[in-house]
Amino acid sequence: MLRRLIYEDWQLIFPVVALIVASMVYLAAGYRAARMKPSQADRLARLPLDN
Repeated sequence: MLRRLIYEDWQLIFPVVALIVASMVYLAAGYRAARMKPSQADRLARLPLDN
């Protein structure tokens, strides 16, 4: 019984690490978007519509 409890606690590490990594990626993308210069934001906004 004790070995099973330890294994389940060890298994909990993977979803927690995945959540932390995904959160860091989204926070980094949000930070870059917030710090972007307005001229670069306008250029990227027009990018899909350019021929």
